[in-house]
Amino acid sequence: MLSDFKRRRDAQIEDETLQTEIRARVRHRLMPEIEKAFQFKVTRIERYIVACYDAETGGYFRPHRDNTTTGTAHRQFAVSINLNDDFEGGDLRFAEYGPQTYRPPPGGAVVFSCALMHEARPVTRGRRYAFLPFFFDEAGAAVRAAYEARQAAHP
Repeated sequence: MLSDFKRRRDAQIEDETLQTEIRARVRHRLMPEIEKAFQFKVTRIERYIVACYDAETGGYFRPHRDNTTTGTAHRQFAVSINLNDDFEGGDLRFAEYGPQTYRPPPGGAVVFSCALMHEARPVTRGRRYAFLPFFFDEAGAAVRAAYEARQAAHP
């Protein structure tokens, strides 16, 4: 059944060597910029997924925030790295701040606070592939560990 909230397929990157290579690139390219722009030192990455928004299903993700539940409260920054550009639609939008949409080039990133309402607009032609991790720090890791401990205590 297709969701009215999100139409997207995700592929988990499980290969540890590839995860290590991704971390090295993120550490070199993104983390210094986040520290400079937001005075925030990223120490943790959550999830290694490549998402596919497909025009055949009208791929989209309706407006949402990425840190509003007890299981996601540790997330500080979301990242959207486009992996291709042969699609139409699918741009990122922060509707609370106007109609402007954002589309980084392949390999480029949009980094934003998980507290911001955002959406992935419908893909109207082709498929949009994007790498979509979350970043947090040691304080966030403590919040996540406390949540996981509560979940384990009350299965």
